[in-house]
Amino acid sequence: MDKFVPYKILHWQIDNQLPLQKDSGKALIYAWWKHLPLAQAWWEGDESWQTIQDSLLTSAGKTIAEYPHGIFPDTLEELKSVTPAAAAKIDAWLKGIPAENLSPVSVVICTRNRPGAIKTCLENLLLCKGDFEIIVVDNSPSDDSTKAVVSNFPTVRYLREPRPGLDIARNTGALAAQFELVAFTDDDVIVPDSWIENIAGSFQDSRTMAVTGLVMPAQLDSPAQYFFERYWSFNKGFVPRVFDSRYFGDHKSWGAPVWEIGAGANMAFRKSIFLKAGYFDERLDAGAAGCSGDSEMWYRILAEGYTCGYNPQLIAYHQHRTTMAELKNQLFHYMKGHVAALYIQEEKYPGNGNEHRINKGLFRYYFHQLLGAAAGRRALFIWPQIKGCLAGARFYKKNNQLIYKEGSPLQEGRGNAADTKAPLVTVVITCYNHGRFLKKAINSVLEQTHSNLEIIVVNDGSTDNTSTICRQYSKQVRYVYLQRKGLSAARNAGVKLAMGAYTVFLDADDFLYSEAVEINLYFFNYLPGIKMVSGGHHLVDEDGRMLSAPKTMVVEGENYRALLEGNYIAMEAAAMYDTGIFNELQFDTALEACEDYDLNLKIARRYPVFGHDKVLAAYRRHGKNMSDNRNKMLRCALEVLERQRPDLENQTEKSALENGIENWTKHYSQ
Repeated sequence: MDKFVPYKILHWQIDNQLPLQKDSGKALIYAWWKHLPLAQAWWEGDESWQTIQDSLLTSAGKTIAEYPHGIFPDTLEELKSVTPAAAAKIDAWLKGIPAENLSPVSVVICTRNRPGAIKTCLENLLLCKGDFEIIVVDNSPSDDSTKAVVSNFPTVRYLREPRPGLDIARNTGALAAQFELVAFTDDDVIVPDSWIENIAGSFQDSRTMAVTGLVMPAQLDSPAQYFFERYWSFNKGFVPRVFDSRYFGDHKSWGAPVWEIGAGANMAFRKSIFLKAGYFDERLDAGAAGCSGDSEMWYRILAEGYTCGYNPQLIAYHQHRTTMAELKNQLFHYMKGHVAALYIQEEKYPGNGNEHRINKGLFRYYFHQLLGAAAGRRALFIWPQIKGCLAGARFYKKNNQLIYKEGSPLQEGRGNAADTKAPLVTVVITCYNHGRFLKKAINSVLEQTHSNLEIIVVNDGSTDNTSTICRQYSKQVRYVYLQRKGLSAARNAGVKLAMGAYTVFLDADDFLYSEAVEINLYFFNYLPGIKMVSGGHHLVDEDGRMLSAPKTMVVEGENYRALLEGNYIAMEAAAMYDTGIFNELQFDTALEACEDYDLNLKIARRYPVFGHDKVLAAYRRHGKNMSDNRNKMLRCALEVLERQRPDLENQTEKSALENGIENWTKHYSQ
C-alpha cells in the first residue's frame, strides 16, 4: 500500500468572486455561498486545478437549481452577483423563522471518560447564539473527571447515568430536557455559532418531529479517516430534504432506508415525539446490538405518519476514528446494529419491507461488494461488515423483546393519560397579535383546579410581543411559531403536538374559568365513549368585565340535529375533545371562519357527544373579533351547513338543516 498522504480540508467562498486558490497535496474542498454549503470535490493531486474548480461550480449550480425559484436566482452566476437586497431576501428565507420567535433548545451531550473532549465541546457550544440549555449525560463513568470539568461551566447541567449505553444516556437526557426541542450531539463534534438557531429554525412545519444536518470531517489525517469519509460519510448532501409518509411508502417493498436521513452526531427532535412513538430502543446500544438507535427512531417517526427533515445549513464537524482497527470495529458494530434495527422495525411495524431487506437485500449487496472489491482497498472492510450482520441477527433472536434495563426511568412505562386517575389535558392556545391578552389566557389555564395539564402556545406569525410573553413562561408552556397560516392551521399544528388524552382549544384573547377542565372531565368520566363535551360561556368586554351570559342548553342524544339548527357550542374554548379524534379529523383550513362549527358537526355525525349548561369560559369582545364580520360569518356558516347535505339520513335532519339556514340568516341580519 502506498504511503498515505493526509488530505487538507479547504473551503472556497464562491461569493467573493475569487477563483479557487491552488494548493499542494491532496484535499477535500467545499464550495460555499456565504454560510450556505453548495458542493464538494476530492482533489487527488493529479487532476487539473481548473478541472476541480469547474466540477465544484457545476455541482454548486445543480444545488442552487433545487432551491425555490423566486427566492434564489436561476443560475449560480446570478447568485454570485446578487444585489444586497436580494441576498437579504435569500438569507431571510434560509433562516425561516425570525430569531426573536425561535423556540428554545435543550442540547444533550452523551459522554464517557473523555474529559478533554467534553471541555472543548462545551467551550464551543457556549459560543452559540440563541436560547438554549446544555445537559451533559456522563454515561457509566469510571471516575469523576467529567463531573469536575462540567463544574467549571455553571450554566451546564450535569447528569450521571450509571447504566452503560448511548441510547440509555440519550433517554436520560431527553427526560431531563426542559424544552420542546431536544438536540443531540457528540463530545467529539464542533459546531458553528449558528447551530442552535438553525436547529430551532428547522422546525417550521408542525409535522416535523426530527431534523438532521450536514456533518463534515474535522480532519483527514489518517487512512481510516479518509476511508470513512470517502465510503461511509455522514454527509447526506447539500440540498434540503423532507422524509415523510410518501418516502416511507415509496420504499415499502424493501423497507425505508432511514440511514439516508442523517447522523446521530447532528440531530434534534420534538420532545413530544418520545411520548407519541416511544424513546430510543435500548437494545440498540453499544455493548448490546451496537448502534442504530437514531435511525430506528427516525423509522418510527415516519411509520407513525410524521416527518423528518434534513437541513444542510445545520452543520457539524466530526472527529472520525483515527486507526484502521477502530474503523473496522466501528463498521462491525454499525452493521450489527443495522440488522438488529431492521428486525426491530419489522417487529414494531410488520409488513413494511424490512424482512425482505434482511433476507434478500443484504445478501445481494454484499455478494456484489465481494465481487467488486476483491482487488481494492475496500476489501479490507467487507468481512467486518458481514460478521456484524450475522452478529446482529443472533443478537435480535436472543433479545426480541424490549425490556428497559433495571433503573431506567422508562421501566414502568408512561401509558395513556386517559388510563390514569388524573388524565393529562392539553390546552392549545392560538395567538395572532393578541399578546396583550395572552398572559390572562395562560394564567387562566395555570389556575385550573385540575392540575395535570400541558399548555401549547401556537404563535401564528404574530408581529407583536407574543414571543416575549411566552418566554416568561418557558418552563410552563411549549411554544410553537408558525409563519402566518390562519386559525385552523394553528389549531391543527397544536393538536399534532398534544400529549394529553383530552384537548381544549383556547384563543389568546379569551380565558377559562378555574373549574373548566375539571367540569368537562367529569362528563367524560360520567359518559364513557363520548368524543366531545361542551358547556357555556360569558361575554366580557376588553377589560374582562361581564357583558352578558348567553343561555346554554343541555343537549344529549340529539346533538347532531341541534347543531344543524344552530351552533349550541357558541365558544370553542367551552369544548373538550378526546385527542384521538384528531387522528381522523381536523380543522378545515379552506374555511375562512366557522371551522369549529364544521368540525363539531362532523364529530357529532359520527360519534356520541354531550352538551351541558355549566359556564366554563369567557369570550372577550374587543372590536377586532373575527365574529364581527357578519357577512363572512353568515357565508361560512351556510357553507358549513351545505357540506352536511349529502350526509343527511332522514327528513328530520333535512328539516333541521333548513331551520339552521333560516336561523343563521336571521341571526346575522339583525
